[in-house]
Amino acid sequence: MILLTRGGKSYFNPILRRFHNSVVLLIMKKILLLLLLFACKNKQTSLQDDSTVTVSDFIEFFPEVSLPFTVYDTTLTRKVNDSMLIGQKNFTKFIPDTIYRKEFGKSTPKLYAMGRAVEKKKEKYLFIKAISGSKRVAYLVVFSKDEKFLRAMPLVRSGFDRTVSAHGLLDNKFQITTYRESKRTADEVRYKRNVYFYDRNSDQFTLIVTEPNEDIIQDVINPIDTLPAKHKYAGDYVVDKRNFVSIRDGKNASEIQFFVHFEKMKGECNGELKGQARMISNTVAQYAPGGNPCVLLLTFSGNKVTLKEKGPCGSYRDIKCFFEGSYTKKKNKKSEIKNKK
Repeated sequence: MILLTRGGKSYFNPILRRFHNSVVLLIMKKILLLLLLFACKNKQTSLQDDSTVTVSDFIEFFPEVSLPFTVYDTTLTRKVNDSMLIGQKNFTKFIPDTIYRKEFGKSTPKLYAMGRAVEKKKEKYLFIKAISGSKRVAYLVVFSKDEKFLRAMPLVRSGFDRTVSAHGLLDNKFQITTYRESKRTADEVRYKRNVYFYDRNSDQFTLIVTEPNEDIIQDVINPIDTLPAKHKYAGDYVVDKRNFVSIRDGKNASEIQFFVHFEKMKGECNGELKGQARMISNTVAQYAPGGNPCVLLLTFSGNKVTLKEKGPCGSYRDIKCFFEGSYTKKKNKKSEIKNKK
């Protein structure tokens, strides 16, 4: 290094100073390039089957989205970026393909990553788009905080019914809303809005709000399925898988919780109601919420429950049908084993 002196002070030769600055700048650029290369190696750039991924890679691949995040049926029709394609092998490595079999049957849809939202120190939510022909579905998939698959549900669909418009969303309280609307005439609009949350204790999507004033019932999710069933009348009373009454324990022996779902007239008349009923006799429970005209009687006899609508429950069903009829109690697996013995 050559130093010059002037007036007793030392300083760099200007040529050497420029050389020194150039060397420093070059070193900084190389360090920055190495950092970028290191980051790229640690960030998964593809989920197609020619790449090997871990569950952390899989989850982190989904772009983070801010809440509330809404997916419209029109969103599903937009052109998809192939860079977000998920290979079937990598998908089924972490998520069972049964989540889309109900909508797509034996066909295998193309799957795309849409977004990711994480509840702090809790679950991780992934939005996945599935496409096969004109059918398109957005699924909401839940992973645990330690990245284990928990549950999945269809959030919104497109291409199944042209008369229906729909959207689904996850809000900043991590509540899930599904909304479907159909126009029968220019003046008559029917809709169904359900609000759920993922209950980690029961590992279920629990229904907390429903406004079923329409006849579009595409999924039957029993919101009380996993609740305690020690009451003498607790159990599932069924006609078939889409016509049933579930009874579970109430706050005490004089109350029960119930959920009714029915589909009549070849699907043209449907109803759904969840609530608490009080035992008004040894065999009769009555649902009569304050400020609501709906009154429903549930009469138990042997292994059957009979419904009778005593007050109008029109906001929970279609106009041409009622909460009525008898349902037979389904034997649980333990009872069936005992009987066989």
